[in-house]
Amino acid sequence: MRGRLRLLGGMVRANRPWRLVPSLAPALAAAGAGAAFGIFYSNIWQLATALGTGRQVTVMLLALVAMTAWLIGNNGLWESSRHRSLREEMVLSNLSTVLTVACGVLIMFILLLLFTLLAAALVIPPHYLGSTLMQPPGIGDYVMIAWLSTSMGTVAGALGSGFADESAVRQAAYSRREQERRARLDQQDEPDDTA
Repeated sequence: MRGRLRLLGGMVRANRPWRLVPSLAPALAAAGAGAAFGIFYSNIWQLATALGTGRQVTVMLLALVAMTAWLIGNNGLWESSRHRSLREEMVLSNLSTVLTVACGVLIMFILLLLFTLLAAALVIPPHYLGSTLMQPPGIGDYVMIAWLSTSMGTVAGALGSGFADESAVRQAAYSRREQERRARLDQQDEPDDTA
């Protein structure tokens, strides 16, 4: 078990999940637009500060899972069972794909959160935020607004990722060795499709 976990960690590291972020320019643009919506609407400010940390975490996790699932499904990154003898390899490959894409999405989320927090601090005057929330604002209020706005933006980014180039996403999600392995499996399946 420990050996398989080390192998899985090595596969994810070889895939270099941070390379996924530049490939998702359309998703990042949509996520930025969704996050900006949260910054400019005072109803979102009130909701963000009323949610509490537990619900914010839940919303964030749902957004991250949605974005990860959308990227995997929309770009055909999930490997289906082709041969019974390769089942363990397929499970390991799919796990590494999920972890690679999830890490890339998390990196994108963190970058967007930092950008959104900076934008919120620049755009929302403290006195106006205080009058909207009916209490003196603090840095925590700005963090909560940026956090919810980023989660909303991530969901919008999932939809925007549909405009990303599928080959660019595949190239970013897989190491060269994994790309070669998948190409070999696809070639092996071609005769079966014509029969």
